[in-house]
Amino acid sequence: MHETIKELLADLGLQPEYTNAVLQNLGNADSKYLRDLKLNVKAVLTSDHLSAKETHLLALAVTTNNTNEILSNVFAAKAKDHGATDAEIADAQACASLLSANNVLYRFRHFVEKEAYNNAPARLRMNIMMNPVLGKEFFELVSLAVSAVNGCEMCVKSHEQSVLAAGSNESKIWDAIRIASIITSLGKVVY
Repeated sequence: MHETIKELLADLGLQPEYTNAVLQNLGNADSKYLRDLKLNVKAVLTSDHLSAKETHLLALAVTTNNTNEILSNVFAAKAKDHGATDAEIADAQACASLLSANNVLYRFRHFVEKEAYNNAPARLRMNIMMNPVLGKEFFELVSLAVSAVNGCEMCVKSHEQSVLAAGSNESKIWDAIRIASIITSLGKVVY
């Protein structure tokens, strides 16, 4: 097996025999992308603005949103290794699920731009947003990252404002978005 694939799998805590068609193709082609991906993953999970627990909880939310069970298990375990509780892990996963619903609804409103839809009540239960285990600021940051992955412009703008209003800063936001982008790309190779 390609040495960089072995290193990437080791960094993720996956068994060295793990493989799939994409990894095999990249390894057989000796693709330079493998090294870039390995370095990108390592870089985004090391932040000057977010704790290791936070980076791994963000990665968990993104992999849950993207229905990548392998990587969700990886990042849940790593978040736990960095001090995340079961309740925090569940909150990150619940946030991904809730935002998937919100992102579909609000993207539709934004795309169609009809008063009838814009004024219609969403009728979605969102009690988790009122008092999240993760804390309001971090829950909003996770919501922002998931919304960016799902491509909901209205949601991204709204959550970015909420994160800033809760006392966060643009450096944390940028790191969260970088995590969302790289972990999404990782999921195209490890699934």
